[in-house]
Amino acid sequence: MKDCTYYDLLGVSMDADEKEIADAKNFLVKKMHPDENINSSFDTTSYIQNVLTAYRILSDPDSRRVYDRRIRNPIRRETRAEREREREMKRTGPLSPNFAPYWEAANKLNGLVSESAVLLKPRKFSRQEPDAERLAAMAEEAQPHILVLKDGEIPRRYWFAHAMNWLLFQWSQNRDLPYPLLYSMYDSYLEQCKSALEKKKITSQNALFLNNLDKLIAYRQLQS
Repeated sequence: MKDCTYYDLLGVSMDADEKEIADAKNFLVKKMHPDENINSSFDTTSYIQNVLTAYRILSDPDSRRVYDRRIRNPIRRETRAEREREREMKRTGPLSPNFAPYWEAANKLNGLVSESAVLLKPRKFSRQEPDAERLAAMAEEAQPHILVLKDGEIPRRYWFAHAMNWLLFQWSQNRDLPYPLLYSMYDSYLEQCKSALEKKKITSQNALFLNNLDKLIAYRQLQS
């Protein structure tokens, strides 16, 4: 998995212009400002500082040019801060719960739902009913993955592959951020960085995934 870049942090592409970068910075600073999260249990100060650092580098043509060369031709060197963080994690464990098991459960669940959707899709000129026995077996196979996600209190609307892949990447780069903040970051990413058409497509795909998941689960209930 690649390192998180300043472009990733702001949610813009590498060819973004100055206005796009400034708009992304302003949106994120406003969204994550402590005054906007006064009732939350997490501190967004360090996140805002990272956003401002990203903006400072990318808004200056010279520093951006140097930065672009570095990320296109990376020479990976572990920093002192990273070494300290690794030692601290070995001593005390991850700064937030490991997100990988939830991603793995969702990944397997998405695979099962995609496979079941093919079986459930009506076929033209055919009166053949879906293979209920096979679907019931798949529903049974899906159940442990669903329980993992529920036990982790992962909101159902984030089980879709697009969200889980994004959340895993961000968690791997920001392990000190609590899950609720990661969810908020994902929502902001969709709102700020995706066009209306792209957002509609992702939302529709998520709704279809959840609908197909419910259909699959129903087969397990029918066999109970």
